[in-house]
Amino acid sequence: MKVEDAITRIRQETHDISKEYSDERCLQFLNTATQQVASLLIGAKWPVLVEETTMRDGDSIPKNYMSACGTYPLSMTAGTVHITDPDVTAIKFRYFATPALIESTTEELPFNHDTINDIIVKSAVLLALNENEYDISQDTNIVNALQQAISTGTVSYTHLRAHETVLDL
Repeated sequence: MKVEDAITRIRQETHDISKEYSDERCLQFLNTATQQVASLLIGAKWPVLVEETTMRDGDSIPKNYMSACGTYPLSMTAGTVHITDPDVTAIKFRYFATPALIESTTEELPFNHDTINDIIVKSAVLLALNENEYDISQDTNIVNALQQAISTGTVSYTHLRAHETVLDL
């Protein structure tokens, strides 16, 4: 999904005809929603968020690192990696990382998955509405259920579309 399309949807679904939410503010909503969904996906060990690098003693922890994929002879303290096996000088390290933040120059949302992108936009809409103190409790419950379905890998595009009329704000 294109970032500009996501911003348009945020404005449409919040009925923001006067552009109260700047593009920058919409990007902030999208980034918060993206990081929340990514954290759920990492909890479910979604392989799309796996990165790989070679680590050496004294290296910094990788950018956006969340957790290791497996067990490694590494200890991480104060942002620095230490190899605990004295016979090893470098380790190929696989880890879960959250996506980079969306910026004004970013063209696409970080996921190549329509349902996940839809949930990110819906979550961003709720963040925007919550900022203006609208009653979003029913919508929040539905998005929370969909986010839970993401984390367990059971959500489908049909599942999202079944809730679409309820989620339209």
